[in-house]
Amino acid sequence: MRTLRLFFAGTMATYMNACPLSSLRKMARRSALLFVVFAVSACSTVASPCPRPAAGDVVYVVGDAWHAEIGIPTRELSDGLAFYRKIFPAARVIMFSYGKQTFFTAPPHTLSEYLLGPIPGPAVIQVVALNVMPPEAYPPEDTITLVLPAGGGHALSTYIGNDLATDASGRPQVVAPSTNPDGLFYAARSEYNLFHTCNTWAADALHEAGLPVSGSGVVFSGQVMSRAADAAESQCRFAYGE
Repeated sequence: MRTLRLFFAGTMATYMNACPLSSLRKMARRSALLFVVFAVSACSTVASPCPRPAAGDVVYVVGDAWHAEIGIPTRELSDGLAFYRKIFPAARVIMFSYGKQTFFTAPPHTLSEYLLGPIPGPAVIQVVALNVMPPEAYPPEDTITLVLPAGGGHALSTYIGNDLATDASGRPQVVAPSTNPDGLFYAARSEYNLFHTCNTWAADALHEAGLPVSGSGVVFSGQVMSRAADAAESQCRFAYGE
């Protein structure tokens, strides 16, 4: 939300010297309305309807105002992701998220940089190791645990692994260290654009894992979290025979 506030503050400052007071008042009202629309679309409060299952593969979905990411327990990593157990031997969960390389690896500071964010460009996958479970590392209300169907863990690892760009030796290409001390940015094969954002990528990953979460029309993290919450509620009802 701080990013959103900064965006609108920068927008208003740009026009302060160019518009008369009456126009500024109209612009302020319109900006306030737009802010509400964006905030409602981008944010969601998520409650975990069921306790974590005692057995079976799971995936964690974590969202903030703008960004959704996916957490996979290290014991479930397979195929092209199993090597992360060696890179982060103490990790219990590996978090994966997606974004535009220039926007993700170097956070923007000016209005023009924010406006350039949606323009298509090379993407990266951020990998962060957690030594605790996601509900302990993030606000529990922003974390959803979903049970994966048979083969879902393997399919999820395959989806993410296939999007990791590799060098001539076949190794995933590290682009930069993450601001998180236990994180790295890797080059992605896919391109970032307005129709394939960080949140679209996360929703598509869940869909590939066999969950009833679609990436169609997804732009904001709140959409991902809402769809993941619906899936969690359905799993809870099924578990309790409702």
